[in-house]
Amino acid sequence: MAKKYVIGIDAGTMGVRCLVFDLKGNEIANAYHETPTQYPKPGWVEQRAEDVIALAYQSTREAVAKSGVAPRDIVAIGFTNMRSTFVPVDKEGNFLHPIFIWQDLRGTEMFPWMRERLAANNMTEMDLYNQTGFPIGAVWPSSKVYWFKKHFPDRYERTHKLIMPQEMLIRAFGADDYYGTRDDAGWWQIVDADTFEYLPELAQIFEVDLDKYPRNFPAGTQVGAVTKGVAERTGLAEGTPLIVGSGDQQCGAIGVGMAYDGMASVCLGTAGLCIAHSTKPIRHPEGKNHVLGNPTGYWQMEGHASAAASSFRWFRDTFGHLEKAAASALDTDTYNLLTAEADLSPPGAKGAIYLPWLAGAACPYYDSNARAAFVGMTFAHTKGDMVRSAMEGICFEMRDMLESLMESGFPQFKEYRITGGAARSDLWNQIQADIYGKPVQTVKVSEATALGAAMCATVGAGIYQDIHEAIDNMVELDQRWDPIGDNVRVYNEMFALYRETYQALKERVFPGIAAHQEE
Repeated sequence: MAKKYVIGIDAGTMGVRCLVFDLKGNEIANAYHETPTQYPKPGWVEQRAEDVIALAYQSTREAVAKSGVAPRDIVAIGFTNMRSTFVPVDKEGNFLHPIFIWQDLRGTEMFPWMRERLAANNMTEMDLYNQTGFPIGAVWPSSKVYWFKKHFPDRYERTHKLIMPQEMLIRAFGADDYYGTRDDAGWWQIVDADTFEYLPELAQIFEVDLDKYPRNFPAGTQVGAVTKGVAERTGLAEGTPLIVGSGDQQCGAIGVGMAYDGMASVCLGTAGLCIAHSTKPIRHPEGKNHVLGNPTGYWQMEGHASAAASSFRWFRDTFGHLEKAAASALDTDTYNLLTAEADLSPPGAKGAIYLPWLAGAACPYYDSNARAAFVGMTFAHTKGDMVRSAMEGICFEMRDMLESLMESGFPQFKEYRITGGAARSDLWNQIQADIYGKPVQTVKVSEATALGAAMCATVGAGIYQDIHEAIDNMVELDQRWDPIGDNVRVYNEMFALYRETYQALKERVFPGIAAHQEE
């Protein structure tokens, strides 16, 4: 009997990745291509939908070829994508605007209008949060949809569907329509966070048309099959089932086995996410954390950071030119050299604090005026101190979000499952354990999002009964880091200063800088 395999396709912020897995979660092959990103104006972030589709085909073709697996032995394909991202498409399949990436901030223009519309309908922002699980924020696509309608009314009228990358790719691989996932529908902010159903009254309040939004299905639902034309472009077998997956962080959560109450995960990827699983509907009492579905069929509460490890990439690209040149000569990664410098700096980086808000502050502050900064620098500070301070500042933001999760009534978390690019670094992982004050645990497969999409594929193909059975068979724990007491004490002091630094700058400095940058 031939061995069977599944594929996970991940349309991420930085690029499109395809992985082939066996049914035990072992990675067989991997192909990745970076997606070109445009920044037309400060705060605007866009990609071309055509590029994402082309790179998905290319990555799939290369991964299938590398794997040596017979295409007929690939039993299903699951999809995942960067969340809170959308593109309008007309009835003929033409894209009417570049993709609005989640990091795009132009929707902040619509915040006053959104508040006016709520007030006119006797609603507060907390009423909106309690219905949808989402506070008003710059990351979600809701405000960007309203911006698109305001500035491009003709294109809005021509819009057949507002779709996220997963719907776009499922259609591009052979489905007959744009099929979405119920787990991720909450980003539209017109969806009931308990039932995942659209709320017509909110669509009416915000003056949008529900028929322009995609139909949504549970993760693990088959919605189509690979067509002959796509098979020729990708190396897949015609008729291979196409399975609805979930958002990248829902897939990443199940990809590290975080699918039970009392568990939490931290992702330090392009974005930063802190996630806790819940078998019952849940809200933060002050609306700090958003609520989405999970492929288990339950819920997850999240804290979201807009920059996270991409903030560290900015540091590399801005200050790491010597390390880049040396890495090329030494045949190593630039990040390895930077973290080696950071390892020479003591915990707390000699009192230097990095605020990581290159794309504004999301949870728990939701302050689009917030900006990144190094604070506390002296002549005694070295580049290694700056590198360590950047790493620590990113983790302080994660701790802020983890503490906001605890305010929602979750039990004390015993450990954190960690993923994202930072989880490949021993130093990053020890810093995380020390700042969070709890053990952190990695898993064997570092590409947890693609693994989670592949796990959804196994359920859709009938290989496993549900996500929990898929986890039992496909997720394997790897290394563990325990907090070091002396470091924990240092970081508790630095974390308090990190919070106080934000409070000192939020009223006048950040708004003043933001206003100057908009001139």
